[in-house]
Amino acid sequence: MTLFFKDSKIGEESALFIYRKKDGKDAKATTLIVRPPIIGRFSEKWGRNSYPLNLPKWSQIVPSDGGSNLETTILLASHHKNVARSKPYNTLGREMIAKRADWDFSFSVNGGFSYFSLYWDWLEDVLSRCKHLLDVTHLYSAVFASLFTYDYDENLMKAFCECWSPSTNTLHTSIGEISITPWDLSILGGLPCTGAFYDEVVPNAQELDGINDQGRPYLPYSCRYLFLAYHHLQNRLKKQGKVSVRDWITFWYRGTSKYSAPRKPARRTTIPKYSQNPSGEIKDHGPWLDKEHGVFVDLQVEGDLKEETYLSALLSCWLCIFVFPIKDQNNIRPGTFKIASSIANGRSFGLASPVLASIYRGLNTISSSSTPSKSGASFAIHYVYAWVGHFFRSNRLTHDKPSDALMTKYSGVGYVSPFNEFSARKHIRNATNFLWHRTAFKKNYDQTFIDNNHLSVQKFDYFMSLRSGYLSLRCEDQHIVEAYSPHRFSRGFGFYQDIPGDLKEEIHTGSLKDLCQFYQSFTCCNTDSKIFIPAFATDFGSRVRHSYKQWWERVCGNDFTKGTDLLADIASFPVKPLTSNKPQKGKRELQDPYIPQPLSAFAQRRLEDGNHSKDSSQHNEVTCSQGTKSPFVVPVRDAIKISEEEVCNDLGSNWRHSKSPMEGVDPENSINHAHLFANSESSISKPSGKSSDLRRCKFADVGTSSKFPIETERSPLPFLQSTKPPEVSVFQAKAHISSVRRKGASMLGDVLLNRLSNLSVDTILPQAEVHEIYSGVESFGVDPQHLRENVDKYCEGIADYLKMKESLNKRPSPVILSQRQTEVEFLLSEASQKKASLKTELDAVKLRMVDLKTELVQLELSLSQIETHQVEQDNVVQDLEEQLEEVKSAPVLEDQDIEALEKIRILLEDNRSSLKDLKWMS
Repeated sequence: MTLFFKDSKIGEESALFIYRKKDGKDAKATTLIVRPPIIGRFSEKWGRNSYPLNLPKWSQIVPSDGGSNLETTILLASHHKNVARSKPYNTLGREMIAKRADWDFSFSVNGGFSYFSLYWDWLEDVLSRCKHLLDVTHLYSAVFASLFTYDYDENLMKAFCECWSPSTNTLHTSIGEISITPWDLSILGGLPCTGAFYDEVVPNAQELDGINDQGRPYLPYSCRYLFLAYHHLQNRLKKQGKVSVRDWITFWYRGTSKYSAPRKPARRTTIPKYSQNPSGEIKDHGPWLDKEHGVFVDLQVEGDLKEETYLSALLSCWLCIFVFPIKDQNNIRPGTFKIASSIANGRSFGLASPVLASIYRGLNTISSSSTPSKSGASFAIHYVYAWVGHFFRSNRLTHDKPSDALMTKYSGVGYVSPFNEFSARKHIRNATNFLWHRTAFKKNYDQTFIDNNHLSVQKFDYFMSLRSGYLSLRCEDQHIVEAYSPHRFSRGFGFYQDIPGDLKEEIHTGSLKDLCQFYQSFTCCNTDSKIFIPAFATDFGSRVRHSYKQWWERVCGNDFTKGTDLLADIASFPVKPLTSNKPQKGKRELQDPYIPQPLSAFAQRRLEDGNHSKDSSQHNEVTCSQGTKSPFVVPVRDAIKISEEEVCNDLGSNWRHSKSPMEGVDPENSINHAHLFANSESSISKPSGKSSDLRRCKFADVGTSSKFPIETERSPLPFLQSTKPPEVSVFQAKAHISSVRRKGASMLGDVLLNRLSNLSVDTILPQAEVHEIYSGVESFGVDPQHLRENVDKYCEGIADYLKMKESLNKRPSPVILSQRQTEVEFLLSEASQKKASLKTELDAVKLRMVDLKTELVQLELSLSQIETHQVEQDNVVQDLEEQLEEVKSAPVLEDQDIEALEKIRILLEDNRSSLKDLKWMS
């Protein structure tokens, strides 16, 4: 299968047209927008303009300001002012307290890695077959990390985003600023810090087809196969412009499926026995099976390019769904083909800094939105989940023990520790459990790193993460620039924290030249700059200068004294404008649990009272029926409300709008029960004073707040004088029991019928579930025979239909046969042309061999002459070696010889002077 590429335009934009026919008359051409590249043969040649400037020294020793004579080492920055602001920095938490933002009850971010059918099976196969290719670019661990899913606690991530400041790209806590670094992403995710700039664009036809002066193609040939597969899927699926991830995976991987989608456990407090992820064990692959080898036959991939092409296809998918899910995560982006094929061909790319730029941008988008859950932020947030779990100790380690990327320790479903609104905000904002030295360079002695050729790759990556600069990312038409300021959270590297200055210039986007130069400046090496690396210690968190502590308290104000409780209350009772939700005429108004309701009196008092106590007595734990304590802490006055909502939720969403429980019961025998249900409903929705007292009695054993006393005794009922004997009412219990049983059986049957009616005719309902419904109906004392006959007959019909469909699908249609014949004829024509071309090449090679034989004779003659000269030169070398030995064995003039000579000279001078007075004649 051959493709032809052509450069053209769509309107004012350059485009790449992909055809199956050389004349360009293919009606099913693929069109892709082409943008100017930053790297490669057709990129502009920008000079190195280092901005921000590189400092000769990135650390400085300053005297301690705590009154002692000790000296402290601080980290410096190159693109910040020396003056720091005294006003509070903007955070989402401050906006929520000011009622200008609200979570709207959920935490939702695009880009978190999720399960894709067959991806894990494909990945294991690629890791087994192509490990040697990934080791060349040091990406094996980074790709291996996508073999797992990463869970999070919603309350904890809300608390994290509430403390994030878009002004500083740092997390604001009561003990100072914290942030994510390229070094963290390298340690946790295996992402390389250095390499070529990540430039995600579609190449033009010249770059795809062209060759350089040495006869080598500008791009690896595997890149053409990726575009060939993309064009094939577009035409087959008739989805011009998009190819889904699922279609891409099923096209390239023809093996069997072993893994199903993970499911969250029903109870968050239960530690799961299994992570529901692969074990991480990569087994040796066998030879290609015929069905697995079919993809290479379809694309006509040459034998020596199979592994490279196979890896390129996987890497393009990995970049879209795991590393840079910054656009539509469910579709393959053709701009990744150039990068993926280059990596598979052995070229390294620096991924840590562009990934961090996308993380900063995503967190800033969330924190700057008035409704964060609807911000539309899209980035690889699973790296943030792992970072929070690693530094804040918020995850249980999985039972699986993969040996590669560190973030895999925090993978799996259900292993994140549960937090409620208050404990999550306390955990993040107080940062009492934060481990500053988690990824620090752990040496027991001080060091000085000099950026020269003698630094190892690991040390230079660490050195690079200590320098301030701008992070840049280019993804097609998206240009991202974010400031990186490690001096704001330098304790993580072992330095003392000083007052940081603000940015001289806030930059959030730039031209192609800017993106390239920002990256070059941030990753430049051999600058001869120096930095002092403190020895590893466990007191990193306490390394704060006194002036910084005073400044931070002044900047933060009461954010961490009152803000934690206020935000927990707002999260429990979101402050939102009241909306009109009038019921339709003739229908009872139903209260939607997802529409915000007015604050309760308890929550309102918490919001108005800024000086309330933070004792744990303000919150009470609700005891579960099993005797264990729920992880959710709720106010006492609202405990009954929450417990009722949980009971309703346990019934399932399918039962929310079910019919009245008394429908189907004999009206004459149900009057008293209808009255009972009405009273029960009114007592729940609108409690009276007495019913409220009764409810408080039920929760008295749970534990109460001293601020809100709970009555434990019922008020005595008023004395009622009897005027006549009570009437005896007929209850008819058997009739009610029979009616309720029939109602329950009817509901179970309706569930099964509704389920079947909602399924497509291409889907079979598991027989085990159907038989469970039958058993449930029988347990109510009702014969399900009529239901079983109709349902089983329908299921048998579906099974017969699917078998017939599968059998017919294996038969090719006349159109497909005609297309196949055309393809084979085209391939035959190509093969014949190639055969003739090979014959011409063979003749040329034979002529070349004759020339080479003549050249070989000349070379042999030259070899004889060289050997003669070599013998002569050996004699010269031998003579020089003998002279060198004589020089080495010659006596050396030593200091003591010079001293003895000097003494003799002085003695002779004395004798010479005495000669004047010598009376040699008597």
